Amino acid sequence: MRPLIAIALFSSAYMAEVVRAGLQAIPKGQHEAAKALGIGYFDMTRLIVLPQALTIVIPSIVSTFIGLFKDTTLVAVVGIADFLKAVETARVDPNWAGPTISSTGYLFAGLVYWSFCFGMSRYSQSMERQLARGHKS
Repeated sequence: MRPLIAIALFSSAYMAEVVRAGLQAIPKGQHEAAKALGIGYFDMTRLIVLPQALTIVIPSIVSTFIGLFKDTTLVAVVGIADFLKAVETARVDPNWAGPTISSTGYLFAGLVYWSFCFGMSRYSQSMERQLARGHKS
């Protein structure tokens, strides 16, 4: 349980910095314009600031999620079984072990990690393009 708490705290600190950077990237003019229109703080944040900040921080959020996904294998070092631990267990089990289980098991694990990371990366690029419609780069 302790490793999960440690990774959660570690990742939440990174995510907090990503969100903070996105909120600070919004020009002060946006806040001032909302106040001039009489929009309250919570409505200004919900309707004006957060949608713009989300568009800015999508790449960083996805990068943080990819890093978290890859860091879960580090938890295996301190005792929680993960995907690579399952491959290792299959490799040493005499009922599963075959001449090619080591290479195919680790190749499969690598392919799964690569697929997830590549998929998350492509999805974030797609989401960036959708959210950037109407904006000139």
